[in-house]
Amino acid sequence: MKSIIFIVFNTKRGLELLDDQFEDDLRRKSIIIFGLYAVVDFLFHFNQNLETRSFFINLFEMTMSVLFSILTGMFSAYILFKIGSWLGGKSSYIEILSLHAYTIIPIILALIFVGVLKNLEFFSNELNNAHFRNFILCLSWFISYKILLQGLKKINYFGIKRALINSLPFALLGIYGF
Repeated sequence: MKSIIFIVFNTKRGLELLDDQFEDDLRRKSIIIFGLYAVVDFLFHFNQNLETRSFFINLFEMTMSVLFSILTGMFSAYILFKIGSWLGGKSSYIEILSLHAYTIIPIILALIFVGVLKNLEFFSNELNNAHFRNFILCLSWFISYKILLQGLKKINYFGIKRALINSLPFALLGIYGF
């Protein structure tokens, strides 16, 4: 929990805390974070009023989205690892996997915050409109990208140029998503 708070608010200190952990712990926590993202994203897009399927079908769909999220996270971390090793990076796959998982934390927090805003009636219309919710989500993506850049610089012993090149596919994917 301490590393999560530091990653979001004091990235350098959070990366140092990640550096001190064992690889098995990093792998386990990364898988949990990818799964947590899938659960939060599933609940964020779930609309109970429009849902006509049974509980077990929804549970199966959520389980499959968790599995898909974990596999996608591991594969995208492998892409980051390979690009970094082609550029001369010094990190291991587990370090990149944990960095990639911890960069998702601001997005998870933003999805929870926006979900609470969307579902509670007592917030004013200024705080509960679609533009404000999209702004919060975009801000979380930028914070995540900042964490990714700082992490790639530290873990791979890169300068800013190589870190930007290493993270370029994910920057383009984020721009395409918006």
